[in-house]
This record gives sequence, structure tokens and C-alpha cells, in this order.
Amino acid sequence: MTEGNVRAQSIQENERCAAASFVRTRAQLAATLTCANVAELRREIELAAQRSAQWSSATRPSASGVDSGRVYDDVVASSYAELQRFQDHASHCKPHVLDRQSALDHLRSMAALRFDAAPWNIWGGQQLDLGRAAAEHMRGDTNSSPFVSLSEDASQLLVSPDDDDGYGAKAIAENANELHTYTVPRVTTWTAEEIVRILEDGTENDEPSLAWVSDTPTEEREVLFLGGNLDDYRTASESNPYRKSETRG
Repeated sequence: MTEGNVRAQSIQENERCAAASFVRTRAQLAATLTCANVAELRREIELAAQRSAQWSSATRPSASGVDSGRVYDDVVASSYAELQRFQDHASHCKPHVLDRQSALDHLRSMAALRFDAAPWNIWGGQQLDLGRAAAEHMRGDTNSSPFVSLSEDASQLLVSPDDDDGYGAKAIAENANELHTYTVPRVTTWTAEEIVRILEDGTENDEPSLAWVSDTPTEEREVLFLGGNLDDYRTASESNPYRKSETRG
């Protein structure tokens, strides 16, 4: 019997964590604190289930196993978002700036700044600055953006009023070579609603960035990913089914 199992046996019955709760908590932490992709999430769940099975056998041999598949499905449904992106090539999923900074790097940076600023200003200034950058990105100014655009439903870009002289959302949907699907942790995403909340909480009501977000076509259901490693979260890819056929003259 291992030292860990001995310690497990010494824990009072009413103080023990149920195996299912332990596995589910580990899975949620993987999604929210380490920005795990779905393959890493599945491995974390299996490892946690194996560990909890060892503890259960040491403390209560008759304990039933954990339904790892159900835990995975529940955590993906609650903590991940499945999003789509039109691209010409698989590698075209990088932001224009900070492309070497991963989603986890951004998350850790924001956490460190909140810690340094507490208790006087738990957000520091970084979240507000990122909120403004996200608003500018949604407005179409992506040259200095650390974000990457995705959509909750790529087909909706076909009905977007954002034409922008052939370079807008509809044009991208009709001309891109490929359609990629990404399953990303929700903590890495920025929606229009989230951006508005950040700007409203951190600025005066006349903040011009608020108008930028409100001008974003809602048909697109655009969602921004913060990080240079979006390709780590790719779960499917296909030729663009909405691509317009080229006509020959």
C-alpha cells in the first residue's frame, strides 16, 4: 500500500471528495487554468479517473468507476466553444501581433497584473486596453490586433452586410479555400457582449470604442480568440463549401 493510500484511508468519510467530483474538478481546471485543448482535456480526465480509482480501492473497494466520457462531454459543453474560421491555408490562423504569445501566456499575464494591482484595481489597465483592441478588431482594424476572428456559425457570414469593397466578411466566406473548426476554452474567447461589458465597466459612457462594437454586424456572430496558438485547438477542416465558383470569360 502506498503512502498516498494510507493517507487516503485516514481521511474521515464525511471529508472525502467523491471520485466523480474530483475528476470533474480536475477537468474544469484544465479548461480554465491551463487552456487545455480537447485532446489534453481527455488525457487529464483519464489520469484523474485512474488516480481516483486507486484512492477508491484503498478506502472503499466497492466504489463504482467514474464515467469519463460523460465528464468530458459535460466540461466541453460548459467550458469550450466550437467556432469556425474561413482560411486560405491551415497556417492562416495567427494574429498580426503577439503571434508567439499563447492563450495561456495571455491568461497568466492578466492574472499577474491583477495580483500586482490588488486590492486597489483588480484588473489593472490591461483588460480595458485589450477591450479597446478587441473593439477595434471587430470594427475591422486588425493590423495591430492580438486577436483572431472566428464565428459561431460560418454560414452566417454569407448574409453579413459587411462587404467593405470586397474585403469584408461575406467576401471572405465566398473566396476562402478552406473552412476550419476550432474547439477553444471559453476563457480564451471575447464576444461582443463581453467587450461591451469591459468597456462600460472601465470607462465613461461616451467611450468611442462602445460605438465601434455596436456597429459590428450581429449576423456574423463574431468571436475573438486571444492568442497565437489557435492551431492547437483545430478539431476539423474541410474545403470551403460556400466558395463561389470562378466563372471563365
